[in-house]
Amino acid sequence: MQYYELSNKKLYFIVTPDELRVILNGFHHVIIDTGVQKNYTESNPNDFLFTYGALYEKLKSGVKLTWKTDHNLVSFSTGITGHLENCIYQPSSGLSVPNFKEPCPNIYTFSFFVWKKQLSTSFSVTQFPENVCGLCLSFPTKIAYKIDTEKHPAAIVNFTDLDDYKTYEALVERIKSITSPLKADHDGKLHRTNVRISDEAKKHIRNFYFIASNNITVV
Repeated sequence: MQYYELSNKKLYFIVTPDELRVILNGFHHVIIDTGVQKNYTESNPNDFLFTYGALYEKLKSGVKLTWKTDHNLVSFSTGITGHLENCIYQPSSGLSVPNFKEPCPNIYTFSFFVWKKQLSTSFSVTQFPENVCGLCLSFPTKIAYKIDTEKHPAAIVNFTDLDDYKTYEALVERIKSITSPLKADHDGKLHRTNVRISDEAKKHIRNFYFIASNNITVV
């Protein structure tokens, strides 16, 4: 990448596959964390939506996910952008690698974990694949350019000055318009989590393995 990320904002959320399709409608999907074929420009949005749909069906069914058999469902992501012109892929050995002019929002899976009597989202899905419950929207709040670029001088740039800041704002607005903070009872204590959930997803979450196996009641 042509920059370094210094800090990030994160929004954790749980929605149904149909709701996710509406949230992401109209934006481009791009790969940001691995090499791509040299003719790659963007991903088919249906790829990400199909994978989330398959994950959600397993969550609804109460399946205990494992890294060995379900790694493709518990760890996947996509970049979301309204500015494909910033999403540059630089040819490398065999593949091209992301060398974006500016960052774009990133959406990936998250896991819950009971830690110090709290419902934490701080642990990796690779550590606790069985506890995957939903998605996280992430966007840098500050980035730094070490050298001058065509668009930015060598300096720290605030996220409000980035092209995809409006993309991030639109995603946050769409997510918040159909979700509310997830509150849950665990061991007689009410937890106000940093996760948002839709009313439709609330109908299914009691079956999620993490929720059921820990005797958690979503209120």
